Amino acid sequence: MLNYIVKYELAMNDLKYNPLPDKYKIALDERFSADDIQKMGELVGVPIGYNKALNIQRGQEMSSEKKKYQIFLNFRSAKDFVKSYTNTNSLKPSIELAVHINRILMRNIVDDWDIGKVRGFSEKPNEIYDTWYKNRDFYPNLDMSSHFNELFDWLQNGTDSNHKLIKIGILLYEFLDKAPFTVGNQITAILVAEILSKKYGYNPNNLVPYFKSIEYISEDILAAHKMTKAKIDLTPFLEAFLYTISVSAIEISKEYISTHVKKVKKQGTLEYELNPRQIQIIDYLTLNQKIDRKMLTKMMGVSFMTSYRDLQDMVQKGYIKAKGQGRGTFYILEKSKFETEDDLIFNVD
Repeated sequence: MLNYIVKYELAMNDLKYNPLPDKYKIALDERFSADDIQKMGELVGVPIGYNKALNIQRGQEMSSEKKKYQIFLNFRSAKDFVKSYTNTNSLKPSIELAVHINRILMRNIVDDWDIGKVRGFSEKPNEIYDTWYKNRDFYPNLDMSSHFNELFDWLQNGTDSNHKLIKIGILLYEFLDKAPFTVGNQITAILVAEILSKKYGYNPNNLVPYFKSIEYISEDILAAHKMTKAKIDLTPFLEAFLYTISVSAIEISKEYISTHVKKVKKQGTLEYELNPRQIQIIDYLTLNQKIDRKMLTKMMGVSFMTSYRDLQDMVQKGYIKAKGQGRGTFYILEKSKFETEDDLIFNVD
């Protein structure tokens, strides 16, 4: 499990150190979000295809289609809530947070009294949009609200040494196994895992698509659940969960790195026109606002004149521009040099 966690965290670092301008980031985010809508549909047994998912993500569905695709529209709204969630939100990790997500998801789909309702011992969960339904056990003596609030409290305040991603995996297992809500348990459970991974810094901007991850190994997840129940050991389920989210995180980071290299650094052009020191200057300025000759001389371990020649050459070629005067001179990226690509780099017909 540690191996998967390390890979996941390394992928998160790659995202941090390969920043993208908004025009590229927005295009990628739209594509990832549409992909997640599509995979959510496949996961709960209501496939719609990528193009329809993209239209829903863009808000381009027709009015006459809204009832038919209500779960996808609600899912988009729930994802928007997850993306806007911050640590200052009044809804802290608790069953109340899960109830709020469940209400967004099930609005206009089931009767109002079933939305966000934590079920009692005599009530069975509704199987609508829930392919985990048949794998659940029945717990007639369990108080669902108390049980899950204890889990949320342990995840947030527990003093044990378990990694937060492991704890999130355990919470997801409990949602699968016990289904605390009258309806919408499967989608709610995964969104809760997403929002918690964001809260604890393991999914910045919700880039890692948890629904795509779970759908990718949907049969394996259920098999791992059965194995876990038989052995009374959560390891198989946790390994499956950590494996699939680490694979998704690596895929996303590769997309970001590739876009950063091709669109931001324009590596091919840079290697042709600039020397290795100058390329490092570009890398530095993509993460920092400015650089001066003194900083560059120290950073590169070269003479003051070498730094001066490198900078002047980059100014003449239009990669950077000088600001200030005399000893106060510093250099910043010439942004226009890096904004010549088409805005729509991920067009979908």
